[in-house]
Amino acid sequence: MSKHKVLSYSAISQFEHCPLQYKVVKLDKLYPYEQSEEAKWGDYVHKCLEDAIMRGVALPNNVSQYQQLVTAVETRRANGWEVDCERTFAIHNDYTAEFTTDRDVWWSPRNALAGKIDVLMVSSDKDEAVIVDWKTNKSAKYADQKQIDLYALCVMLAIPTVTKVTGCLMFVCDDYKMVRASYTRADIDRLKEEWRWKVNRVVLAIVNGNFPAGEATPLCGWCPHSECDNWQQGQDYLARRKKRR
Repeated sequence: MSKHKVLSYSAISQFEHCPLQYKVVKLDKLYPYEQSEEAKWGDYVHKCLEDAIMRGVALPNNVSQYQQLVTAVETRRANGWEVDCERTFAIHNDYTAEFTTDRDVWWSPRNALAGKIDVLMVSSDKDEAVIVDWKTNKSAKYADQKQIDLYALCVMLAIPTVTKVTGCLMFVCDDYKMVRASYTRADIDRLKEEWRWKVNRVVLAIVNGNFPAGEATPLCGWCPHSECDNWQQGQDYLARRKKRR
């Protein structure tokens, strides 16, 4: 088993969906990551939006339809908001937090959680923050607000003056559908306890070597671990879906 990496939203989400998949993919690394065409497109869109927002680079023609997103962020900046993209954060074991450029953020034993916020905007008086996470999925059907929860917790821990956070998952390929949530400092204790519990579940599983397969779902058809009993059920679902097309 490889060296344990600091947990992220996506790692915990994978563990909660299927502990066995988390083990064979994230810990044992039995299946080297191969970036799909969809993931490559997502990275490209993120980079184009970052370049446009932070460096004023014109959006290429194939993503020019997203100019309205850039304009919305520029409007905030013109009104005195501080804007940044791709901000890496760490939530430490004592549940303090910071934004960091430390290359060891994902491996430091003092960190419980880490992640990267696509767009962070903070008002001029540092009282309010807005978080945006670009999603290039074709559908917002399976959007998970927990990602915004974690990012909002980090912002309120790392910037003590912020009293209100608005988070948004923006599905740019699904008619700009948004999943929004708002937070105040009254939510900090609840969020800390929830994420501490999530982290402890993963750590306990690692200590005890307990990684059962999750419930069989259609998503099992995309899992690389064909030795799992649920894998065939997922393949059967994909075959039925292909016939319906």
